[in-house]
Amino acid sequence: MTIQIIKNQIDAFLSSPTAEVLAIKGVWGVGKTFSWNKFLLEAKKENRIALEKYSYVSLFGINSLDSFKFSIFENVVSREIIGAEADLDSFKKNSTDLVTKVGRGFLGTFKDSTNFSSVIESISFLSLKQTLICIDDLERSGQGLSIRDILGLISQLKEQKKCKIVILLNDGEEGLDDYTKYKEKVIDLEIDFSPSPEECADIAYDPDKPFTSELKYFTIKLGIKNIRVLKKIERLAELVQPLAEGLEEETLRQIIQSLTLFSWCSYCSQSDESIPSVEYVSKLGYSSFGLDEGDEISAQEKQWRSVLGNYEYELTDELDAELANSVERGFFIEEDFLPVASKINDQYLASKSERASHDAWNIYHDSFDNNQEEVIKVIFDSLKANAKQISPTNLNGVVRLFRELGEDELASESIDLYIKERSEDIELFNMEENNFFGDIKDPEVVEKFNQKYAASVVDENAEQVLARIAGENGWNQKDEVILANTSEDEYYHLFKSQRGRHLSKWVHTCLKFGKFGNASDTKIEISKRAIGALKRIAAEDEVNRLRVRKFGIEIDDA
Repeated sequence: MTIQIIKNQIDAFLSSPTAEVLAIKGVWGVGKTFSWNKFLLEAKKENRIALEKYSYVSLFGINSLDSFKFSIFENVVSREIIGAEADLDSFKKNSTDLVTKVGRGFLGTFKDSTNFSSVIESISFLSLKQTLICIDDLERSGQGLSIRDILGLISQLKEQKKCKIVILLNDGEEGLDDYTKYKEKVIDLEIDFSPSPEECADIAYDPDKPFTSELKYFTIKLGIKNIRVLKKIERLAELVQPLAEGLEEETLRQIIQSLTLFSWCSYCSQSDESIPSVEYVSKLGYSSFGLDEGDEISAQEKQWRSVLGNYEYELTDELDAELANSVERGFFIEEDFLPVASKINDQYLASKSERASHDAWNIYHDSFDNNQEEVIKVIFDSLKANAKQISPTNLNGVVRLFRELGEDELASESIDLYIKERSEDIELFNMEENNFFGDIKDPEVVEKFNQKYAASVVDENAEQVLARIAGENGWNQKDEVILANTSEDEYYHLFKSQRGRHLSKWVHTCLKFGKFGNASDTKIEISKRAIGALKRIAAEDEVNRLRVRKFGIEIDDA
Protein backbone atom coordinates (compact mmCIF):
# COMPACT_ATOMS: atom_id res chain seq x y z
CA MET A 1 0.00 0.00 0.00
CA THR A 2 1.49 3.32 -1.06
CA ILE A 3 2.10 6.16 1.37
CA GLN A 4 -0.37 8.37 -0.49
CA ILE A 5 -3.15 5.81 -0.07
CA ILE A 6 -2.25 5.43 3.62
CA LYS A 7 -2.24 9.22 4.09
CA ASN A 8 -5.64 9.52 2.39
CA GLN A 9 -7.11 6.89 4.72
CA ILE A 10 -5.64 8.56 7.82
CA ASP A 11 -6.90 11.98 6.67
CA ALA A 12 -10.41 10.56 6.19
CA PHE A 13 -10.22 8.94 9.65
CA LEU A 14 -9.13 12.19 11.33
CA SER A 15 -11.65 14.42 9.60
CA SER A 16 -14.68 12.32 10.57
CA PRO A 17 -16.28 12.56 14.06
CA THR A 18 -17.64 9.03 13.74
CA ALA A 19 -16.42 6.67 16.48
CA GLU A 20 -14.28 3.97 14.87
CA VAL A 21 -11.08 1.97 15.29
CA LEU A 22 -8.18 2.09 12.84
CA ALA A 23 -5.26 -0.37 13.05
CA ILE A 24 -1.95 0.41 11.34
CA LYS A 25 0.38 -2.58 11.21
CA GLY A 26 3.82 -3.05 9.70
CA VAL A 27 7.25 -4.51 10.43
CA TRP A 28 9.34 -3.02 13.22
CA GLY A 29 11.06 0.27 12.46
CA VAL A 30 9.32 0.97 9.17
CA GLY A 31 7.97 4.30 10.44
CA LYS A 32 4.39 3.75 11.59
CA THR A 33 4.62 6.05 14.62
CA PHE A 34 6.75 8.58 12.75
CA SER A 35 4.28 8.75 9.86
CA TRP A 36 1.21 8.87 12.11
CA ASN A 37 2.67 11.85 13.99
CA LYS A 38 3.65 13.54 10.75
CA PHE A 39 0.21 13.16 9.16
CA LEU A 40 -1.48 14.14 12.43
CA LEU A 41 0.48 17.40 12.66
CA GLU A 42 -0.27 18.20 9.02
CA ALA A 43 -3.97 17.66 9.67
CA LYS A 44 -3.82 19.88 12.78
CA LYS A 45 -2.17 22.72 10.86
CA GLU A 46 -4.86 22.50 8.20
CA ASN A 47 -7.66 22.25 10.81
CA ARG A 48 -8.79 18.82 9.56
CA ILE A 49 -9.12 16.99 12.92
CA ALA A 50 -12.74 16.48 13.89
CA LEU A 51 -12.41 15.71 17.61
CA GLU A 52 -11.23 18.34 20.10
CA LYS A 53 -9.03 16.16 22.37
CA TYR A 54 -6.13 13.83 21.69
CA SER A 55 -4.20 11.31 23.77
CA TYR A 56 -1.14 9.25 22.84
CA VAL A 57 -0.30 6.19 24.93
CA SER A 58 2.49 3.67 24.56
CA LEU A 59 1.60 0.33 26.14
CA PHE A 60 5.23 -0.51 26.75
CA GLY A 61 5.48 -1.65 30.38
CA ILE A 62 1.83 -0.89 31.35
CA ASN A 63 0.73 -3.79 33.55
CA SER A 64 -2.94 -3.22 34.40
CA LEU A 65 -6.16 -2.08 32.83
CA ASP A 66 -6.56 0.71 35.42
CA SER A 67 -3.07 2.00 34.65
CA PHE A 68 -3.91 1.91 30.96
CA LYS A 69 -7.08 3.92 31.54
CA PHE A 70 -5.28 6.49 33.69
CA SER A 71 -2.47 6.79 31.14
CA ILE A 72 -5.00 7.73 28.47
CA PHE A 73 -6.49 10.33 30.83
CA GLU A 74 -3.21 11.94 31.90
CA ASN A 75 -1.94 12.27 28.32
CA VAL A 76 -4.97 14.09 26.95
CA VAL A 77 -4.17 17.41 25.27
CA SER A 78 -6.42 19.81 23.38
CA ARG A 79 -6.48 19.67 19.60
CA GLU A 80 -4.70 23.04 19.37
CA ILE A 81 -1.51 21.80 21.06
CA ILE A 82 -1.17 18.42 19.38
CA GLY A 83 2.54 17.83 18.91
CA ALA A 84 3.42 19.04 22.41
CA GLU A 85 3.85 16.48 25.18
CA ALA A 86 1.31 16.32 27.96
CA ASP A 87 2.64 18.30 30.92
CA LEU A 88 1.60 19.48 34.38
CA ASP A 89 -0.68 22.17 32.95
CA SER A 90 -2.58 19.74 30.74
CA PHE A 91 -2.84 17.29 33.67
CA LYS A 92 -4.23 20.06 35.93
CA LYS A 93 -6.82 20.91 33.29
CA ASN A 94 -7.83 17.29 32.91
CA SER A 95 -8.03 16.90 36.69
CA THR A 96 -10.14 20.05 37.02
CA ASP A 97 -12.50 18.78 34.35
CA LEU A 98 -12.72 15.46 36.21
CA VAL A 99 -13.55 17.15 39.55
CA THR A 100 -16.19 19.29 37.84
CA LYS A 101 -17.83 16.24 36.33
CA VAL A 102 -17.90 13.93 39.39
CA GLY A 103 -18.01 16.54 42.17
CA ARG A 104 -15.57 17.20 45.03
CA GLY A 105 -17.89 15.58 47.55
CA PHE A 106 -17.90 12.35 45.60
CA LEU A 107 -14.07 12.22 45.55
CA GLY A 108 -13.96 13.15 49.28
CA THR A 109 -15.75 9.97 50.22
CA PHE A 110 -12.71 8.01 49.00
CA LYS A 111 -9.87 10.16 50.33
CA ASP A 112 -9.18 7.86 53.28
CA SER A 113 -9.39 4.70 51.19
CA THR A 114 -6.27 2.57 50.93
CA ASN A 115 -7.16 2.13 47.26
CA PHE A 116 -7.62 5.84 46.60
CA SER A 117 -5.16 5.82 43.68
CA SER A 118 -7.04 2.94 42.05
CA VAL A 119 -10.29 4.83 42.53
CA ILE A 120 -8.80 7.89 40.85
CA GLU A 121 -7.50 5.76 37.98
CA SER A 122 -10.95 4.27 37.47
CA ILE A 123 -12.85 7.54 37.84
CA SER A 124 -10.52 9.38 35.46
CA PHE A 125 -11.76 7.06 32.75
CA LEU A 126 -15.21 8.60 33.16
CA SER A 127 -13.99 11.91 31.76
CA LEU A 128 -12.90 10.39 28.46
CA LYS A 129 -15.43 11.13 25.78
CA GLN A 130 -15.15 11.86 22.07
CA THR A 131 -11.37 11.76 22.26
CA LEU A 132 -8.91 10.84 19.52
CA ILE A 133 -6.64 8.18 21.05
CA CYS A 134 -3.44 6.67 19.62
CA ILE A 135 -2.41 3.37 21.24
CA ASP A 136 1.16 2.42 20.33
CA ASP A 137 3.28 -0.69 21.02
CA LEU A 138 0.30 -3.05 21.32
CA GLU A 139 2.54 -6.12 21.44
CA ARG A 140 4.78 -4.66 24.20
CA SER A 141 2.26 -4.30 27.03
CA GLY A 142 3.20 -5.71 30.46
CA GLN A 143 2.40 -9.25 31.57
CA GLY A 144 -0.56 -8.04 33.67
CA LEU A 145 -2.32 -6.51 30.68
CA SER A 146 -3.53 -8.88 27.96
CA ILE A 147 -4.31 -7.92 24.37
CA ARG A 148 -7.78 -9.32 24.91
CA ASP A 149 -8.36 -6.82 27.75
CA ILE A 150 -6.89 -4.00 25.67
CA LEU A 151 -9.21 -4.73 22.75
CA GLY A 152 -12.14 -4.94 25.17
CA LEU A 153 -11.35 -1.48 26.52
CA ILE A 154 -10.90 -0.12 23.00
CA SER A 155 -14.33 -1.47 22.09
CA GLN A 156 -15.79 0.24 25.17
CA LEU A 157 -14.10 3.54 24.27
CA LYS A 158 -15.61 3.38 20.82
CA GLU A 159 -19.12 2.19 21.69
CA GLN A 160 -19.74 4.02 24.99
CA LYS A 161 -17.35 6.99 24.85
CA LYS A 162 -17.67 7.70 21.11
CA CYS A 163 -13.87 7.88 20.81
CA LYS A 164 -11.80 7.39 17.71
CA ILE A 165 -8.90 5.01 18.31
CA VAL A 166 -5.86 4.24 16.17
CA ILE A 167 -3.74 1.21 17.08
CA LEU A 168 -0.08 0.94 15.99
CA LEU A 169 1.41 -2.56 16.07
CA ASN A 170 4.43 -4.42 14.76
CA ASP A 171 3.35 -7.11 12.35
CA GLY A 172 4.93 -10.54 12.80
CA GLU A 173 5.73 -10.12 16.51
CA GLU A 174 4.98 -12.88 18.99
CA GLY A 175 1.98 -12.57 21.31
CA LEU A 176 -0.51 -11.18 18.78
CA ASP A 177 -2.71 -14.27 18.59
CA ASP A 178 -5.55 -12.58 20.51
CA TYR A 179 -5.36 -9.59 18.21
CA THR A 180 -5.83 -11.87 15.19
CA LYS A 181 -8.63 -13.74 16.98
CA TYR A 182 -10.68 -10.72 18.08
CA LYS A 183 -9.82 -7.99 15.59
CA GLU A 184 -12.94 -8.57 13.46
CA LYS A 185 -15.09 -7.61 16.45
CA VAL A 186 -13.15 -4.44 17.25
CA ILE A 187 -11.23 -3.13 14.21
CA ASP A 188 -13.15 -1.17 11.57
CA LEU A 189 -10.21 -0.52 9.25
CA GLU A 190 -6.76 -2.14 9.05
CA ILE A 191 -3.91 -0.57 7.06
CA ASP A 192 -0.86 -2.57 6.02
CA PHE A 193 1.97 -0.05 6.40
CA SER A 194 4.60 -1.30 3.93
CA PRO A 195 6.13 1.69 2.14
CA SER A 196 8.88 1.35 -0.47
CA PRO A 197 12.46 2.50 0.23
CA GLU A 198 11.69 5.60 -1.84
CA GLU A 199 8.67 6.43 0.29
CA CYS A 200 10.56 5.75 3.52
CA ALA A 201 13.27 8.17 2.42
CA ASP A 202 10.61 10.80 1.69
CA ILE A 203 9.11 10.23 5.15
CA ALA A 204 12.42 10.34 7.04
CA TYR A 205 14.41 13.07 5.32
CA ASP A 206 13.86 16.81 5.55
CA PRO A 207 14.29 18.17 2.00
CA ASP A 208 15.84 21.37 3.39
CA LYS A 209 18.69 19.63 5.21
CA PRO A 210 22.16 19.13 3.70
CA PHE A 211 22.93 16.07 1.57
CA THR A 212 19.25 15.03 1.39
CA SER A 213 19.34 14.14 -2.31
CA GLU A 214 22.54 12.11 -1.84
CA LEU A 215 21.13 10.36 1.23
CA LYS A 216 17.97 9.41 -0.64
CA TYR A 217 19.95 8.04 -3.57
CA PHE A 218 22.16 5.79 -1.46
CA THR A 219 19.56 4.62 1.08
CA ILE A 220 17.17 3.74 -1.74
CA LYS A 221 19.95 1.86 -3.51
CA LEU A 222 20.43 -0.29 -0.37
CA GLY A 223 16.68 -0.69 0.06
CA ILE A 224 16.66 0.71 3.61
CA LYS A 225 13.12 1.00 4.99
CA ASN A 226 13.82 1.30 8.72
CA ILE A 227 13.04 4.90 9.67
CA ARG A 228 15.22 4.74 12.78
CA VAL A 229 18.23 3.75 10.67
CA LEU A 230 17.44 6.45 8.12
CA LYS A 231 17.29 9.10 10.87
CA LYS A 232 20.59 7.89 12.33
CA ILE A 233 22.20 8.26 8.90
CA GLU A 234 20.71 11.73 8.52
CA ARG A 235 22.08 12.72 11.93
CA LEU A 236 25.60 11.61 10.97
CA ALA A 237 25.34 13.52 7.69
CA GLU A 238 24.41 16.66 9.63
CA LEU A 239 27.38 16.18 11.97
CA VAL A 240 29.87 15.76 9.14
CA GLN A 241 28.51 18.64 7.04
CA PRO A 242 30.51 21.46 8.71
CA LEU A 243 33.67 19.31 8.56
CA ALA A 244 33.17 18.64 4.84
CA GLU A 245 32.81 22.25 3.72
CA GLY A 246 35.01 23.05 0.74
CA LEU A 247 35.64 19.43 -0.24
CA GLU A 248 35.24 18.28 -3.81
CA GLU A 249 31.94 16.85 -5.00
CA GLU A 250 33.55 13.43 -5.42
CA THR A 251 34.80 13.47 -1.83
CA LEU A 252 31.39 14.47 -0.50
CA ARG A 253 29.77 11.68 -2.49
CA GLN A 254 32.19 9.15 -1.02
CA ILE A 255 31.48 10.41 2.51
CA ILE A 256 27.71 10.03 2.16
CA GLN A 257 28.01 6.69 0.35
CA SER A 258 30.26 5.24 3.06
CA LEU A 259 28.29 6.71 5.98
CA THR A 260 25.13 5.13 4.56
CA LEU A 261 26.78 1.75 3.95
CA PHE A 262 28.50 1.45 7.34
CA SER A 263 25.37 2.60 9.19
CA TRP A 264 23.29 -0.01 7.36
CA CYS A 265 25.83 -2.73 8.11
CA SER A 266 26.20 -1.67 11.73
CA TYR A 267 22.50 -1.45 12.59
CA CYS A 268 21.03 -4.19 10.38
CA SER A 269 23.57 -6.96 9.66
CA GLN A 270 23.03 -8.79 12.96
CA SER A 271 19.38 -9.46 12.13
CA ASP A 272 19.86 -10.07 8.39
CA GLU A 273 22.65 -12.33 7.12
CA SER A 274 22.29 -10.97 3.59
CA ILE A 275 23.72 -7.65 4.80
CA PRO A 276 27.55 -7.51 4.93
CA SER A 277 29.13 -7.16 8.35
CA VAL A 278 31.04 -4.01 9.28
CA GLU A 279 34.18 -6.08 9.77
CA TYR A 280 33.94 -7.51 6.26
CA VAL A 281 33.42 -4.14 4.57
CA SER A 282 36.13 -2.48 6.70
CA LYS A 283 38.70 -4.98 5.43
CA LEU A 284 37.55 -4.87 1.81
CA GLY A 285 40.62 -4.72 -0.40
CA TYR A 286 41.50 -5.59 -3.95
CA SER A 287 39.89 -9.02 -3.55
CA SER A 288 36.62 -7.33 -4.50
CA PHE A 289 38.11 -6.68 -7.94
CA GLY A 290 38.19 -10.41 -8.62
CA LEU A 291 41.95 -10.70 -8.11
CA ASP A 292 41.66 -13.70 -5.80
CA GLU A 293 39.80 -16.02 -8.14
CA GLY A 294 42.06 -18.87 -7.06
CA ASP A 295 40.74 -18.68 -3.49
CA GLU A 296 37.48 -20.29 -2.46
CA ILE A 297 34.90 -17.92 -1.07
CA SER A 298 31.71 -18.78 0.77
CA ALA A 299 28.20 -18.41 -0.64
CA GLN A 300 27.58 -15.67 1.92
CA GLU A 301 30.63 -13.69 0.78
CA LYS A 302 29.54 -14.06 -2.85
CA GLN A 303 26.19 -12.59 -1.87
CA TRP A 304 27.89 -9.74 0.01
CA ARG A 305 30.09 -8.98 -2.99
CA SER A 306 27.02 -8.83 -5.19
CA VAL A 307 25.36 -6.39 -2.79
CA LEU A 308 28.43 -4.16 -2.64
CA GLY A 309 28.95 -4.36 -6.40
CA ASN A 310 25.40 -3.20 -7.03
CA TYR A 311 26.03 -0.39 -4.53
CA GLU A 312 29.16 0.60 -6.51
CA TYR A 313 31.40 0.14 -3.47
CA GLU A 314 34.70 -1.50 -4.35
CA LEU A 315 37.45 -0.67 -1.89
CA THR A 316 37.77 0.62 1.68
CA ASP A 317 40.37 3.39 1.90
CA GLU A 318 41.58 5.51 4.82
CA LEU A 319 38.60 7.86 4.64
CA ASP A 320 36.13 4.97 4.57
CA ALA A 321 37.82 3.36 7.58
CA GLU A 322 37.58 6.60 9.57
CA LEU A 323 33.91 6.95 8.61
CA ALA A 324 33.32 3.39 9.86
CA ASN A 325 34.87 4.38 13.20
CA SER A 326 32.68 7.48 13.33
CA VAL A 327 29.53 5.42 12.74
CA GLU A 328 30.53 3.05 15.54
CA ARG A 329 31.11 5.83 18.07
CA GLY A 330 28.25 8.03 16.82
CA PHE A 331 30.32 11.19 16.34
CA PHE A 332 33.32 12.56 14.45
CA ILE A 333 36.75 13.39 15.87
CA GLU A 334 37.86 16.38 13.85
CA GLU A 335 41.61 15.81 14.12
CA ASP A 336 41.18 12.22 12.91
CA PHE A 337 38.69 12.96 10.15
CA LEU A 338 40.15 16.08 8.52
CA PRO A 339 43.62 14.71 7.58
CA VAL A 340 42.26 11.63 5.79
CA ALA A 341 39.43 13.59 4.15
CA SER A 342 41.96 16.15 2.93
CA LYS A 343 44.23 13.42 1.59
CA ILE A 344 41.45 11.75 -0.40
CA ASN A 345 40.22 15.16 -1.55
CA ASP A 346 43.69 15.97 -2.87
CA GLN A 347 43.65 12.71 -4.84
CA TYR A 348 40.36 13.67 -6.47
CA LEU A 349 41.73 17.15 -7.20
CA ALA A 350 44.88 15.71 -8.72
CA SER A 351 42.84 13.37 -10.90
CA LYS A 352 40.58 16.18 -12.08
CA SER A 353 43.54 18.47 -12.72
CA GLU A 354 45.30 15.74 -14.67
CA ARG A 355 42.25 15.31 -16.88
CA ALA A 356 41.89 19.07 -17.31
CA SER A 357 45.56 19.45 -18.19
CA HIS A 358 45.35 16.53 -20.62
CA ASP A 359 42.30 18.07 -22.29
CA ALA A 360 44.09 21.41 -22.62
CA TRP A 361 47.09 19.81 -24.35
CA ASN A 362 44.77 17.97 -26.76
CA ILE A 363 44.21 21.30 -28.53
CA TYR A 364 47.94 21.31 -29.31
CA HIS A 365 48.32 17.63 -30.17
CA ASP A 366 45.12 16.74 -32.02
CA SER A 367 44.97 19.05 -35.03
CA PHE A 368 46.86 21.08 -37.63
CA ASP A 369 44.64 24.12 -37.19
CA ASN A 370 46.13 27.60 -37.34
CA ASN A 371 45.21 28.26 -33.72
CA GLN A 372 48.38 29.34 -31.89
CA GLU A 373 46.62 31.99 -29.82
CA GLU A 374 43.95 29.51 -28.75
CA VAL A 375 46.58 26.89 -27.80
CA ILE A 376 48.50 29.40 -25.68
CA LYS A 377 45.36 30.70 -23.96
CA VAL A 378 43.88 27.28 -23.16
CA ILE A 379 47.14 25.85 -21.79
CA PHE A 380 47.88 28.97 -19.70
CA ASP A 381 44.32 29.03 -18.32
CA SER A 382 44.67 25.35 -17.42
CA LEU A 383 47.93 26.08 -15.59
CA LYS A 384 46.29 28.86 -13.59
CA ALA A 385 43.32 26.69 -12.65
CA ASN A 386 45.30 23.57 -11.75
CA ALA A 387 48.68 24.85 -10.50
CA LYS A 388 48.26 23.21 -7.09
CA GLN A 389 48.09 19.76 -8.69
CA ILE A 390 50.41 20.14 -11.71
CA SER A 391 53.88 18.63 -11.25
CA PRO A 392 57.10 20.65 -11.80
CA THR A 393 57.81 18.46 -14.84
CA ASN A 394 54.49 19.46 -16.41
CA LEU A 395 55.26 23.11 -15.64
CA ASN A 396 58.56 22.68 -17.44
CA GLY A 397 56.66 21.39 -20.49
CA VAL A 398 54.35 24.41 -20.50
CA VAL A 399 57.29 26.82 -20.20
CA ARG A 400 59.23 25.13 -23.03
CA LEU A 401 56.18 25.26 -25.34
CA PHE A 402 55.71 28.96 -24.65
CA ARG A 403 59.36 29.65 -25.37
CA GLU A 404 59.19 27.73 -28.66
CA LEU A 405 56.20 29.87 -29.62
CA GLY A 406 58.09 33.09 -28.79
CA GLU A 407 56.18 33.75 -25.55
CA ASP A 408 59.15 34.20 -23.16
CA GLU A 409 57.32 36.78 -21.07
CA LEU A 410 54.36 34.44 -20.61
CA ALA A 411 56.78 31.61 -19.78
CA SER A 412 58.27 33.67 -16.95
CA GLU A 413 54.80 34.66 -15.76
CA SER A 414 53.85 30.96 -15.66
CA ILE A 415 56.87 30.14 -13.48
CA ASP A 416 56.11 32.96 -11.05
CA LEU A 417 52.44 32.00 -10.87
CA TYR A 418 53.32 28.37 -10.15
CA ILE A 419 55.80 29.26 -7.40
CA LYS A 420 53.26 31.56 -5.76
CA GLU A 421 50.51 28.90 -5.83
CA ARG A 422 52.81 26.18 -4.45
CA SER A 423 54.78 28.34 -2.00
CA GLU A 424 53.70 26.17 0.96
CA ASP A 425 55.25 23.03 -0.57
CA ILE A 426 58.84 24.01 0.14
CA GLU A 427 60.33 20.60 -0.66
CA LEU A 428 58.77 20.78 -4.12
CA PHE A 429 61.45 23.34 -5.03
CA ASN A 430 64.34 21.13 -3.86
CA MET A 431 65.99 20.37 -7.21
CA GLU A 432 68.44 17.92 -5.67
CA GLU A 433 65.55 15.68 -4.59
CA ASN A 434 62.92 16.37 -7.23
CA ASN A 435 64.96 16.64 -10.43
CA PHE A 436 66.86 13.39 -10.09
CA PHE A 437 66.29 12.39 -13.72
CA GLY A 438 66.90 15.88 -15.09
CA ASP A 439 63.42 16.27 -16.59
CA ILE A 440 63.24 19.91 -15.51
CA LYS A 441 65.60 21.58 -17.98
CA ASP A 442 64.41 25.12 -18.43
CA PRO A 443 67.15 27.31 -16.84
CA GLU A 444 64.70 29.87 -15.45
CA VAL A 445 62.57 27.17 -13.79
CA VAL A 446 65.67 25.60 -12.20
CA GLU A 447 67.08 28.97 -11.10
CA LYS A 448 63.84 30.27 -9.56
CA PHE A 449 63.14 26.95 -7.85
CA ASN A 450 66.62 26.99 -6.31
CA GLN A 451 66.17 30.59 -5.17
CA LYS A 452 62.81 29.77 -3.59
CA TYR A 453 64.19 26.75 -1.78
CA ALA A 454 67.32 28.54 -0.58
CA ALA A 455 65.27 31.46 0.76
CA SER A 456 62.99 29.15 2.69
CA VAL A 457 65.59 26.89 4.27
CA VAL A 458 66.65 28.02 7.71
CA ASP A 459 69.23 26.00 9.59
CA GLU A 460 67.45 24.98 12.76
CA ASN A 461 67.89 22.26 15.33
CA ALA A 462 65.27 20.31 17.25
CA GLU A 463 65.29 22.81 20.12
CA GLN A 464 64.53 25.71 17.78
CA VAL A 465 61.82 23.79 15.92
CA LEU A 466 60.07 22.72 19.13
CA ALA A 467 60.26 26.24 20.52
CA ARG A 468 58.45 27.42 17.39
CA ILE A 469 55.80 24.73 16.86
CA ALA A 470 55.08 23.39 20.39
CA GLY A 471 51.42 23.88 21.25
CA GLU A 472 50.59 24.90 17.68
CA ASN A 473 48.67 22.98 15.02
CA GLY A 474 50.92 23.90 12.12
CA TRP A 475 54.39 22.89 10.98
CA ASN A 476 56.07 22.15 7.68
CA GLN A 477 57.74 19.13 6.19
CA LYS A 478 61.21 20.45 6.96
CA ASP A 479 60.28 20.64 10.66
CA GLU A 480 59.37 16.96 10.57
CA VAL A 481 62.65 16.07 8.86
CA ILE A 482 64.69 17.95 11.49
CA LEU A 483 62.82 16.26 14.37
CA ALA A 484 63.01 12.84 12.74
CA ASN A 485 66.78 13.19 12.27
CA THR A 486 67.29 14.13 15.90
CA SER A 487 68.71 11.09 17.69
CA GLU A 488 67.34 9.52 20.85
CA ASP A 489 70.47 10.65 22.66
CA GLU A 490 69.91 14.25 21.48
CA TYR A 491 66.30 14.13 22.68
CA TYR A 492 67.52 12.83 26.04
CA HIS A 493 69.93 15.75 26.52
CA LEU A 494 67.36 18.22 25.15
CA PHE A 495 64.66 17.14 27.64
CA LYS A 496 67.13 17.01 30.53
CA SER A 497 68.41 20.51 29.80
CA GLN A 498 65.02 22.24 29.79
CA ARG A 499 63.32 23.92 32.74
CA GLY A 500 59.89 25.51 32.85
CA ARG A 501 56.30 25.01 31.78
CA HIS A 502 57.22 24.78 28.11
CA LEU A 503 58.90 21.40 28.67
CA SER A 504 55.57 19.53 28.81
CA LYS A 505 54.46 21.16 25.56
CA TRP A 506 57.67 20.06 23.88
CA VAL A 507 57.21 16.46 25.03
CA HIS A 508 53.53 16.37 24.03
CA THR A 509 54.40 17.78 20.60
CA CYS A 510 56.95 15.03 19.95
CA LEU A 511 54.59 12.28 21.14
CA LYS A 512 51.55 13.42 19.13
CA PHE A 513 53.32 12.76 15.82
CA GLY A 514 52.93 9.04 16.48
CA LYS A 515 49.22 9.31 17.31
CA PHE A 516 47.95 10.37 13.88
CA GLY A 517 45.83 7.69 12.27
CA ASN A 518 47.74 8.03 9.00
CA ALA A 519 51.15 8.81 10.51
CA SER A 520 54.02 8.71 8.02
CA ASP A 521 57.32 6.94 8.73
CA THR A 522 58.84 10.35 9.50
CA LYS A 523 56.20 11.16 12.13
CA ILE A 524 56.48 7.71 13.69
CA GLU A 525 60.26 8.08 13.95
CA ILE A 526 59.91 11.39 15.86
CA SER A 527 57.62 9.78 18.43
CA LYS A 528 59.75 6.63 18.66
CA ARG A 529 62.98 8.51 19.41
CA ALA A 530 61.31 10.86 21.91
CA ILE A 531 59.78 7.88 23.75
CA GLY A 532 63.17 6.18 23.87
CA ALA A 533 64.69 9.28 25.47
CA LEU A 534 61.84 9.54 28.00
CA LYS A 535 62.25 5.90 29.02
CA ARG A 536 65.93 6.53 29.68
CA ILE A 537 64.98 9.45 31.88
CA ALA A 538 62.34 7.36 33.68
CA ALA A 539 64.92 4.70 34.49
CA GLU A 540 67.11 7.15 36.40
CA ASP A 541 65.06 7.42 39.61
CA GLU A 542 61.54 7.14 41.01
CA VAL A 543 60.63 10.82 40.69
CA ASN A 544 61.48 10.84 36.98
CA ARG A 545 59.58 7.59 36.58
CA LEU A 546 56.47 9.36 37.88
CA ARG A 547 57.15 12.45 35.76
CA VAL A 548 57.40 10.41 32.56
CA ARG A 549 54.38 8.25 33.38
CA LYS A 550 52.06 11.28 33.26
CA PHE A 551 52.73 11.47 29.50
CA GLY A 552 51.18 8.02 29.04
CA ILE A 553 54.50 6.21 28.59
CA GLU A 554 54.61 2.60 29.78
CA ILE A 555 57.54 2.45 32.17
CA ASP A 556 57.70 -1.25 33.09
CA ASP A 557 60.27 -2.10 30.45
CA ALA A 558 62.27 1.11 30.94
